[in-house]
Amino acid sequence: MITLINPPGIKTFSGLQMHTPNPPLGLAYVAGTLREAGFAYRVIDATGEALDAVSPYPERDDFMVQGLTLDEIVRRLEPDTDVVGISCMFSTLWPLTNRVAGAVREKLPNALLVLGGEHGTAVPDHVLATSPFDVVVLGEGEDTFVELLRARATGRPMSEVKGMAFRENGRVMNTALSPRRREVDTIPLPDWDSFPIREYIDRHQTNGINLGRSMPILGTRGCPFQCTFCSNPGMWTQRWIARDPKRLADEMELYARKYDVTNFDFQDLTAIVKRQWIVDFCRELIGRRLAITWQMPSGTRAEVFDAEVADLLYRSGCRALAFAPESGSPAILKAVKKQVDLDHMLMAMRAAVRRGL
Repeated sequence: MITLINPPGIKTFSGLQMHTPNPPLGLAYVAGTLREAGFAYRVIDATGEALDAVSPYPERDDFMVQGLTLDEIVRRLEPDTDVVGISCMFSTLWPLTNRVAGAVREKLPNALLVLGGEHGTAVPDHVLATSPFDVVVLGEGEDTFVELLRARATGRPMSEVKGMAFRENGRVMNTALSPRRREVDTIPLPDWDSFPIREYIDRHQTNGINLGRSMPILGTRGCPFQCTFCSNPGMWTQRWIARDPKRLADEMELYARKYDVTNFDFQDLTAIVKRQWIVDFCRELIGRRLAITWQMPSGTRAEVFDAEVADLLYRSGCRALAFAPESGSPAILKAVKKQVDLDHMLMAMRAAVRRGL
């Protein structure tokens, strides 16, 4: 039996949120892949199951914890659990995630503890040296986690599974990133039914502008650039892979009907890379007349952005987006390998504003 855990979130008294509560898209994708592979699993969404609960952060007076307490998480663990997968997407959440792992280890001393997400991929040696985790899944995790479970079930050594770091005889072993799945449309849809998705939607917990009943979605995976400050090259390599516009629109239509969703927050690292893809996607949405809005709060590129693209975005329901120039200094941009044409970026911003974005 596998248990997937989404850790609680963190709040500060400054009014700045270190971790905006957001449906755990990555973990929901893992759950969907487990379901298709035939594995039994449960989910403990320590944020979504207690969005209205706030408690003191251990040993800190300036932080608060949003969600279930450690004791409440442990009480939800079933004794037949032998594998626990925990997600940590942001390093600000690592200290709290580590505490969750410690509490799980006390309750289930023989369970295999697996960490997934951006933080573990960035610093696997540190994670394995300072926490009770046995394995860190590196990079895109759906296939790797399933292969790990299959190897465990058949007695194959973990060293034969690509995309992991793990402890073995006191040493950290690293099998390097597994190959990216190029056919992204074959990845099962997120298993939102195993998460309290309606709690997030009803409370407008989103990482974008509040445009109504929202949920996250992913149209593309990865980024072709190599900015030095970004975790993308280590997590996703430099391969940008887009989903089929029709299948992406199918998923949006499904959620609009099933969950009464009226807005979608795209979690893509950078959705607008290929002009033809964004044009085809916008036209697909325009043709369906779904009466929804969508936005790109995580940031996007400007290279293929012009008045025509801005018009298609608006007509398809896009209402908000973030450009990410990072700096106005050519010297800084060169130093951090940020490939951006500032003049074109300014033109793109003006085109967006003129069209009402």
